[in-house]
Amino acid sequence: MAQRQDFPASVPTVAVIIPVRNGSDYIDQALASIVTQTVPVDEVVVVDDGSTDRTYEQASRWSGILPLRVIRTEHTGTWHARHCAVEAAGTDLILQLDSDDMLLPGAVASMTQAYARRPGLIAPRRLMLVEGETADIPRAITERLPESGDQYAYMLVRNYIGIGCLYSKKDYKAVGGYRPGRYAEDWDLWLRFAAAGIPISLAEEPTYVYSVHRKNASSSVGPAQGDQETLRRFLHVGSEAHRRTGKLALLQRAGIEYLRELKRASLADTPVDVAAVGLVGNARIEVWRDDDLGYVLVGEAATGDGRRLVVVSAAGTEMRLRSIVTPGGALEENETDPALRWEGRNLTWYGWLAHEAWDGSIDKVATPSAQELSDPD
Repeated sequence: MAQRQDFPASVPTVAVIIPVRNGSDYIDQALASIVTQTVPVDEVVVVDDGSTDRTYEQASRWSGILPLRVIRTEHTGTWHARHCAVEAAGTDLILQLDSDDMLLPGAVASMTQAYARRPGLIAPRRLMLVEGETADIPRAITERLPESGDQYAYMLVRNYIGIGCLYSKKDYKAVGGYRPGRYAEDWDLWLRFAAAGIPISLAEEPTYVYSVHRKNASSSVGPAQGDQETLRRFLHVGSEAHRRTGKLALLQRAGIEYLRELKRASLADTPVDVAAVGLVGNARIEVWRDDDLGYVLVGEAATGDGRRLVVVSAAGTEMRLRSIVTPGGALEENETDPALRWEGRNLTWYGWLAHEAWDGSIDKVATPSAQELSDPD
């Protein structure tokens, strides 16, 4: 495949976008980290999402030494603040920065070099700064990308890149930009990037300091709830393999509750050897049917350790997920579809759990159409 050449005539321009709400404790250090860049940026856009403290005034003070624009909006949420910031930027490339985080001095240089090598979505290499840790020294995060050519399937399983990405405004517009959501607005966007076949790659050097503290906005919504909201937008996008992967990911997060949305089936009509999948063969087994998942069975485990959920292909020949069901209806200790194997690392990533992989590799699956991306519901 020929390498994309988005900006052949000149060096692309870069804007740093910062959404912020009540960020007076952190905004100065975020903006200071832009000043220290070895390669200067062309624009900085701060969107104040209805702050009730002095965030707007503090940010505005930096206009003398940064190409800065500070925009005030009513409080409508992080997704809208990010959207407004991108819309206001007049540059070719967008670089994310959250108001409580920092860019390392070589971030702009490293990220734009990575983009020049492989235009697409450039993920950061991050350091994590955890509130209360000894001497406030950040620690490295191991950033990993799937080696498969189908990064969309893996992105359905989990968001494997963090805040601090760089991308072109052209690509951002093509996939529809930020959409309304209470949580995981970035994951929703990255899913559409990956589904459109826009390649995801990593910067070579650490670029970003990610801060973890009690005021983090993402702590207000549980990850399982936010993930479900995002995944539901993609359950009907892409090939059967994509749809199955999205539904397996949703099932792992929602647990038994998700089965209420599936069709009931009869065990007698199910081509599944219940003993072979680890269930006690009796009338207490409940069965559901889905065109993409196949059959979902819930019954007593043959090992005597409680209830177990098993997902089996429609032909009854391939087990796609097996999990213990907790008394509350959650799933744990997943053994899952080999299609979710993290290639070359002997790990299977599913939700936020990692396990030894089964043998096998991900199926070759088709890229979703532009219509599916623009209207996934």
